[in-house]
Amino acid sequence: KGGAGAVDLGKAVMSACQQPSDFKLLYDAKNDSIKTKIEKIVREVYGGDEVKYSEKAEKIIAQYGEDPEIRSLPICMSKTQYSLSDDANKLGAPKGFTINVKDLYVSAGAGFIVVSLGAINFIPGLPIKPAYYKIDLDFSTTPPRILGLS
Repeated sequence: KGGAGAVDLGKAVMSACQQPSDFKLLYDAKNDSIKTKIEKIVREVYGGDEVKYSEKAEKIIAQYGEDPEIRSLPICMSKTQYSLSDDANKLGAPKGFTINVKDLYVSAGAGFIVVSLGAINFIPGLPIKPAYYKIDLDFSTTPPRILGLS
C-alpha cells in the first residue's frame, strides 16, 4: 500500500497543528551569546549542570563573538550518540553532569555553529569538485596511460 499506511498519521499531525500551542524557542539565536545558547541546551535539554570550555574553545568563542553574523547563528551540538552527556560511558539520560566543549566551527552552508563535546572527532568533508574529475586516460600511447593520479 506504500504511503497509504501513513495517511492516519498525517491526519493526526495536521489536526495537532491546528491546536493552540505555547511553543517557544529555547534561546534567542540573534541576541543570546554563544555560551548562553550552549548552556541553555546543556541544562534545559540534556539535564547537565555545568559547561567547561577548553582553551581552544574559549578563543574560538571570543573570535566568533566579534562577528554579529556568526554569533547570531543557532547551535548544533556534536556529541556521543550513547548519552545526553559527552561521556559515552554515562548511558542514556544521566543528570547533574558536566559537559566539556573542546572545539567549535561554523557550518556556513547549513547556517549554524557546530559545538564539539567530549571525545568527538570531526571527519573532513568532501571537496566541492571530487578528485575523479582530474583522472583521465591518455589514448595516444599504447597501452593507454592513466593521468591525474600523482
